[in-house]
Amino acid sequence: MIDLHMHSAYSDGENTVIELLEKAQINKLEYISITDHDNCNAYIELNNIDIHKYYLGTIIPGIEIKCSINGRLIEVLGYKFNIEKMNKWVSEFYKDKSKEKLQQKYFDLLYEKSIKMGLTLNSKENVAFNSKKDWASLAIYNEIKKHPENQTRVPDDFWAEFNTFSKKYCGNKEHILYINKEEDYPSIQEAIDAIKNSEGLVFLPHLFIYKWVDNPKKFINDILKTYSIDGIECYHSDFSEENIAYLKDLCRERNYLMSGGSDYHGKNKPGIEMAIGKGNLKITTDIVKDWINR
Repeated sequence: MIDLHMHSAYSDGENTVIELLEKAQINKLEYISITDHDNCNAYIELNNIDIHKYYLGTIIPGIEIKCSINGRLIEVLGYKFNIEKMNKWVSEFYKDKSKEKLQQKYFDLLYEKSIKMGLTLNSKENVAFNSKKDWASLAIYNEIKKHPENQTRVPDDFWAEFNTFSKKYCGNKEHILYINKEEDYPSIQEAIDAIKNSEGLVFLPHLFIYKWVDNPKKFINDILKTYSIDGIECYHSDFSEENIAYLKDLCRERNYLMSGGSDYHGKNKPGIEMAIGKGNLKITTDIVKDWINR
């Protein structure tokens, strides 16, 4: 089994790199990739530890880059890149856009927008949020859910799941919670170029989770028609069997490479476990045989 999509504490995951390795070993995973958001810090750490003390499988360099497309944010995954080249690009692109500054900006905006929605929140200084390590949208979501009276003030799906809150509402241009982040992140073309210039492969992850997309299949086909993509993440914790089958057929028909991962974050995304997702995943090595050792 494999898991090529997981996050450490270097982005929005709970676990340290060593904890991820130990968990991967317990799960007997043959291949893993730590795909932190917009940084390669996990791989800098891996260069300085004896990996085989914790994990005996193979680690594929990975990164998940948040990027803009038509005023919205999506992600692309990079695999098998030159770590030094990718780290140089990340350092240059984000040199004036530290996570701490961006998350504080988003936290302040989301707090004020939530108040305007009529939601009950503690005073700003009493909301659990550390801009150095926390993600603003998750902090605001957790704060909203601390106040039961808010449940009757928002749609059911808003209340039920962080991904929906984040993708459908914070990512919806028509919703009060929308924040335009285009200026803070690379365009999708810039992200693709960064991965390819670092000798990596470009994959599109979790294509069915963007809640603001009215027609997911058209959205997928438009991206594939417009941009040079190497592969698609066909397995993800939030995918139905129908989603998985559609993407696998698409890859076979159009000659795209396949990947898959749980998108594991530890307690920061409850209910998603490494390797098995929500209990719906069993990703075998045969789906990556065309590229994993190339």
